[in-house]
Amino acid sequence: MIRNPLGLRLDPTQPIRGQIQQAARLGAKGVVLEASGDLAPHRLGETGRRDLKHQLRSVEVALTAMVLPTRRPFDSIDQLDERLRRADAVFALAFDLGTRLVLAQAGPVPAADDAARRETFTNVVASLGGRGDHRGVRLTLESGSEPADHLRAFLDVLAHPSIAVSIDPPNLLRAGIDPVAATRELHAWVAHAYAGDPTGGTLTARNPRGIGYPAGALDWEEYVGALEEIAYHGTLTVWPEPPADPSRLFKAVVERVAEIS
Repeated sequence: MIRNPLGLRLDPTQPIRGQIQQAARLGAKGVVLEASGDLAPHRLGETGRRDLKHQLRSVEVALTAMVLPTRRPFDSIDQLDERLRRADAVFALAFDLGTRLVLAQAGPVPAADDAARRETFTNVVASLGGRGDHRGVRLTLESGSEPADHLRAFLDVLAHPSIAVSIDPPNLLRAGIDPVAATRELHAWVAHAYAGDPTGGTLTARNPRGIGYPAGALDWEEYVGALEEIAYHGTLTVWPEPPADPSRLFKAVVERVAEIS
């Protein structure tokens, strides 16, 4: 039986107030917000932060996580000092707004034989982990096209308590990676998880779960079971990637979860 509350990742290009109210009407217990636009740290002043926290409290919706916008993978040193400064500001904002998770797409871990890029990646992740620890938050790397055992090996060596992982089944399935196996492989590092099937983009010709599963289809029972096995009790976030309709997608996930509850 699933015990995780369901949440909704909001669209940073649309007005946030209306989306928060919509999330509450749908029954979401948490939301994920991106620190961009009006929610960028330099634009959201003290008054705006108080107002946002009031909006969330008034509809009894928690802030599950903030998203750190990234335009470059973490193996790039281009404008690195400025990128670290912006990340630090997002960490401070997340803590101020009441969440301890900051999600980021870091890019794949460079191969061990690519020493220069791997060293840069390692140093950037470690630096961000240290900044997150100082601010009281965890940098949570979004899973993508990288094999889970590769990512876990990197994290195990880094062994930084302020680094975590977010499991993204749609993204993994698009890359032909089994979200169930990835969840179990990364168990000690999982701090956030999404729920849903891919709604667009190129799907793999064969489901990684094997024969009997359509390309792009999540094995919901096994996925929920894997989350229970690793004692993940956090929010399952629905991410309606445009042009998907948030209401329709969230309701579809609610119905799918109800079938296995």
